Amino acid sequence: MSEPIYEDPVVAEIHAIRAQMLAECGGDHHKLMEQVDEHERASDRRIIPAPPPAMPVAKQSAAVPESEERSR
Repeated sequence: MSEPIYEDPVVAEIHAIRAQMLAECGGDHHKLMEQVDEHERASDRRIIPAPPPAMPVAKQSAAVPESEERSR
């Protein structure tokens, strides 16, 4: 991976904390997420779920509508 042009100290700290938490879970990402979920449930903060992913827009067909076909 290429070196970042600018290193944000806050982002670097977040990455270091995440690496430490993952090491405490023996490198198991599933265990880490279980631990994060447990901390969220124990928190008195309101957790707002992420919105569902956007639905893909259906492609418009190139077919001629029936109303135009009848007029031909």
